[in-house]
Amino acid sequence: MSKWSDLGNVLNVLREIDVNAVREESERELAIACIGKTHLSTLLSRLLREQNSQRYGPSAETPLLSFALPLKTHADDLRRVDLLVLILDGREPLSRSEKEAFLHLDSLALPFLVVVFGGNPAQKAKIDELQLPAAVGVVIIEDSNQADAVDVLAQGMLDRLPSELHIAAARRLPSLRTAVAKEMIRGASLSNASYVAATAIPQFIPIVSIPFAAADMLVLTKNQAFMVYRLALVFGAPPDFQARIGEVLPVVGGAYVWRQLARTLVGLIPIWGLVPKVAIAYAGTYTTGTIAWRWYEQGELISRDHITQISQEALAHGRKLAGELISQAREQGRRTPALLRRSWQHVVRLFQRTRNNASSPSSTNR
Repeated sequence: MSKWSDLGNVLNVLREIDVNAVREESERELAIACIGKTHLSTLLSRLLREQNSQRYGPSAETPLLSFALPLKTHADDLRRVDLLVLILDGREPLSRSEKEAFLHLDSLALPFLVVVFGGNPAQKAKIDELQLPAAVGVVIIEDSNQADAVDVLAQGMLDRLPSELHIAAARRLPSLRTAVAKEMIRGASLSNASYVAATAIPQFIPIVSIPFAAADMLVLTKNQAFMVYRLALVFGAPPDFQARIGEVLPVVGGAYVWRQLARTLVGLIPIWGLVPKVAIAYAGTYTTGTIAWRWYEQGELISRDHITQISQEALAHGRKLAGELISQAREQGRRTPALLRRSWQHVVRLFQRTRNNASSPSSTNR
């Protein structure tokens, strides 16, 4: 039975991973149309390109394209972009050209975001004038210097931008990276926790490792490796997979995180069961992602004390998640027999109807 702390096994798993699709995803072409007054487009561009002393700058030219009002001469160019951003000044009434721009942009059937600078969230009249469809996102930033201005703008854009373009966008626009990283780590942690809850293989490795079967560890390892590589790409690192994984492998591959989690749970849950397995799958993945995030963003190696703190907080959330997943599974299990009975009855009725039709006089005379 293999152990996570066996570095050779980890390296063998990593060699089997095909990362070409992820790399191609990070290199996809991307265009974001910024429509509005020149000074507002410049402000939005500045916020999206702020780096906050990150290790890597933009990996390619900016995807931001500025279009001044009116838009009549830009119709063909706008159809080629991936996201439309209409920028408004919340301190001024809507101009005729802004209203016309919205009607034109809405007809393009593309992901669409309205950004209002200088507006007050309680001041809805300006937005209501546009009669926005529910699918259009709205971001209101009272002051571009407010502490969360970049985060609010980044999340608003990511909510509208197709998910397959998130890595490419983050590589080109540093201000999107934190939001993409958080989304990625949460998604991978939930995925691994859900996998363990679904499989629930009752095989235990001794407590010095973690209670997972070797097959479980293979899946979790691959999922984590993909997550780490995606995080590297998100933060603009060169796309050499082995080099990027090698940077964090001394911490992650050494299994310190997993052993620490297992030992923490020993004092909390005396008998191994599904709840701690799901909790460890979530917390181990979350902690691994946080380690990779800090390294690729700032070149920071998190201390062991900080890792312990992060993992314990993630464990608490993982145990709560485990309870929810198990409750959902039990509820589904209770519904399954009834669903099977109804499905079988439906099949029987169809069979009888088909047989009756086949034996009817009208069908035999055809």
